[in-house]
Amino acid sequence: MVWLQSESKNNGKQRIAVWALVGVNALWGLSFPIMRSLHLQMEQFFGLSNNSVPSSLSVAFSSGMIGMRFLAAFLLLFLVCPNLVRSASKAEWRAGVLVGLLFYVGLVLQVMGLATIPASRSGFLTSLTTVFTPLISAVLFRKAISINVLVGVAIALLGVSILTGLIVFDSGGISIASDATSKWTLGDTLTTLGAVLFTGQLLLVDYYGKRINTTAITPGMFLIVTVAALLTFAALHSTSLASVSSHSGHAWSSWRALFFSPVFVTVILFLALFCSVLAFLGMNKYQPHITAVQASVIYSSEPVFASLWALFLPEMLGVLEFKMGYPNEIVSLPLLIGGACVLLANVVALWPRNQNA
Repeated sequence: MVWLQSESKNNGKQRIAVWALVGVNALWGLSFPIMRSLHLQMEQFFGLSNNSVPSSLSVAFSSGMIGMRFLAAFLLLFLVCPNLVRSASKAEWRAGVLVGLLFYVGLVLQVMGLATIPASRSGFLTSLTTVFTPLISAVLFRKAISINVLVGVAIALLGVSILTGLIVFDSGGISIASDATSKWTLGDTLTTLGAVLFTGQLLLVDYYGKRINTTAITPGMFLIVTVAALLTFAALHSTSLASVSSHSGHAWSSWRALFFSPVFVTVILFLALFCSVLAFLGMNKYQPHITAVQASVIYSSEPVFASLWALFLPEMLGVLEFKMGYPNEIVSLPLLIGGACVLLANVVALWPRNQNA
């Protein structure tokens, strides 16, 4: 009887963890069209188009934006949960630094990729963590992968291929696009590399979840992301504007005018509170209650939310006088089919959990 009660309690925690992580992904999905809008605002500020933005400028902007976001997130975390920041042990701070470094590099790559690909596409490419996590986990920890997870991974990969246009539908059925090589862009590559870094972050959280209080790694994570981002920005802020002659002579004043405009600060604070503080506290608290592989599959719902937000949020940003909106993304057959594949992958890969998968 005691064993049955314990099993029921564990299943209850797992169900709560699943729903909590779905909420986390809804918040992360919200950040995709917002970050794309911020990048477009930067392009307009410097009088550039996404085809003429130097990579150094893109890195500088991405780092500066990330630095502001996570500095705000760290300060908000300190105000909301001061004991969490003060009571974190050295081991928890070290874990936060490692997790944060992987996350920072991945996020920079993701934001750079968002400059040239739609928010929905970026979200689905980020969901390749579903593919990378069980494969990397199997190699590192010599763990067997269940058939359900393998099928889920295959379905998720098919969905991403459809969404990016590598696989198309025509009168002859499903086939690889004749121009597949041109369908895959630099933005796709950067976003996919970011997904590899996010996979490492996910595996580290899973590792530390069995050893320390993972909620307490959040302060260290936010702080190291802030420091790394601002150091990167400081190193690139001037040279990145070398090709933008009208701004290169007064780099600091130009960046200040962009980063500290009322609209930019408002949006950064919103991202910091909802997409950073609430989301990462939820992730670090609830992910350890399920396996890393299952968590990665839940995280594949992030692009579904990103796509849903992108259907109406971009133009709303303009209506609200944020002056940073762009045309709403539209529902397409590849988006519907690819998104359905990702959702199906969630169901298939999560199914074995009640059977000790």
